[in-house]
Amino acid sequence: MAGRTATKQRARANGRWGGGRYTVKRRVCSFCVNQVKEIDYKNTSLLSGYISDRGKIESRRRTGTCAKHQRALALAIKRARHIALLPYAPEHIHRMGNVASLGTPSSVEVEKPNAEEKSSAADSPTEETNK
Repeated sequence: MAGRTATKQRARANGRWGGGRYTVKRRVCSFCVNQVKEIDYKNTSLLSGYISDRGKIESRRRTGTCAKHQRALALAIKRARHIALLPYAPEHIHRMGNVASLGTPSSVEVEKPNAEEKSSAADSPTEETNK
């Protein structure tokens, strides 16, 4: 019986079980540190960091956000999903890759053919049929 109490005393050194080799560092809310007033749903690069590879919203425990900012973050992610800035399902993530790297729709430019190119394209089939 004396052996049992000795091991308990060694294991509870400094009031902890396991010897205290691993200490958990308390995470602080990045939004509180940066004094963010509102979380913008259009900032997909920020929001994609709080979404897992399966498309789920990461928990407070994993991200370290406070309760106030976690609620605002979840709302912003849901708004961004609703207007198709962020994916709902993991299939979209796997097909499209990292959503944050795609950019916003306003940054994507579509090339429009000039009027001269249209007229030359229209003329070329008639020339080929005449030959």
